[in-house]
Amino acid sequence: MSDTSTRRIVGWKEIAQYLNTSVRTAQRWEQELGLPVHHPGSSKGYSVLAYVEELEAWLKGPKGSTVSGKDRPGPAMSTESTTRTPTWRLPKVLVTGAIAVVAIGAILALFRFTTARPAKVGSITFSGGQMSAWSNGKLLWSYDFGQPTPNLSTEDAGRKFRVMPSGNVIVAAPLLQTETGTSTDAIYCFSAMGKVLWRHPFSERVHFGGEECGPLWLASDLMVTGDGTNTSAWCTITGYLKSVGMLVKVDPNGNTTRWFVNFGHLGRIKEFRVGGAPYLLLGAINNEMNSAGLAVVGETRPAGHSPQTGALAQCDSCPEGQPYRYFLFPRSEVIRVTGPPYNGVREIVVANGQVEVRTTEGGDDPSRGIWSVWALYNISEALVPQSVFFSD
Repeated sequence: MSDTSTRRIVGWKEIAQYLNTSVRTAQRWEQELGLPVHHPGSSKGYSVLAYVEELEAWLKGPKGSTVSGKDRPGPAMSTESTTRTPTWRLPKVLVTGAIAVVAIGAILALFRFTTARPAKVGSITFSGGQMSAWSNGKLLWSYDFGQPTPNLSTEDAGRKFRVMPSGNVIVAAPLLQTETGTSTDAIYCFSAMGKVLWRHPFSERVHFGGEECGPLWLASDLMVTGDGTNTSAWCTITGYLKSVGMLVKVDPNGNTTRWFVNFGHLGRIKEFRVGGAPYLLLGAINNEMNSAGLAVVGETRPAGHSPQTGALAQCDSCPEGQPYRYFLFPRSEVIRVTGPPYNGVREIVVANGQVEVRTTEGGDDPSRGIWSVWALYNISEALVPQSVFFSD
């Protein structure tokens, strides 16, 4: 072993024989003690080689860790113990292959995620007792309520559902049955794949103006507010036969809060900001005044009930508080002539910091040459009435 020529020793077996040890021990010395062994590129065992000159220098120098006596090489090996970080070697072909495998795996995972993501519900329809959810004309899923539901127009059905930021779908399902058999509407929450997550039938009772109202409750409109972190659904419902309307707040878990009660129907909902604070605009009918109305309620706390007089001002089950604003739109001369007992809010438009409210001022009457009779009220950003414009 004193030969210090530059001749090569090929293969682990020959290297181990030169060092007077086993192949396993020689391989461990390479990993733990930095034994100078060269790997030309193949992973096959016989391809490794070592130079005698380097082996002799390694045998005479310090090693990376203490080796037990049975593992020590011939008498030339030093018994001095030092600390050195082991040198790990992997063939370049293995490193390149590992990187390629990881990259392909990431691409496949991303592909599975994007392809598995369900399509967003764009519309719903009701037929018989079944609701169907659609996206770009393609049926996504359907649900059978187990009882007949009215066949709604496209416009009316569009007000019966909203998609939450989470992808869940909130639906105000028409004319469902409560556990007691009373007909009423209910709110359903479906997952994006059509699984029912929770259900809330409208079974509330309100004592307003000395009378008990509801159920039956019919849902009119839905709205979702929030950015996904703090999201709420809002639903306007009307109780029959007493014609009292209510705004209900629904949290993502299906818990409801009475938010505002109106002596008359409630319909359209729009969100509007005043001084940066969020408010809801509610299309209303006020039965006491027989006229259309607009209730403005805040989103941060309940808003009580509509301003009424006499016995109608009493409500022992309405929420606390009061609306931020409450507008009345008196009936025009046309509607007084054509006969309907009251006008109503047909549409609320929020644009350019303004609010436009369109009221219906009578039904179409071809025999009198009357079509599309309406009034358009303009309200400023500060919620001050500005003007009114009537149809022809």
